[in-house]
Amino acid sequence: MGEANDVEPILFQPLRVGDVNLAHRVVLAPLTRCRANNKHVHTDIAVTYYAQRASAPGTLLITEATYVAPYAGHYSPHIPGVWSDEQVTAWRKVSVPCRCATPSM
Repeated sequence: MGEANDVEPILFQPLRVGDVNLAHRVVLAPLTRCRANNKHVHTDIAVTYYAQRASAPGTLLITEATYVAPYAGHYSPHIPGVWSDEQVTAWRKVSVPCRCATPSM
């Protein structure tokens, strides 16, 4: 067995989760970023935020809490939703750049 310094910490070792191969075990936890507008539609800053975090290939990103209906919650008017076409289109703007950087998203 080699020196202790030769072993890469488990945190940075690859991991398979179901059908997904991760390059490491660092995962973006679901954080509510409140970067949607008052119609619960993601803004361009959300696109940038997720693209930056997907810049390391093989990274698992778990997106933030998302309202599924207009009456689903009233925590903040800036949490994204998925009940309107406009909201779904905005989520696509978020997810497409991330999938290009991290195809397993």
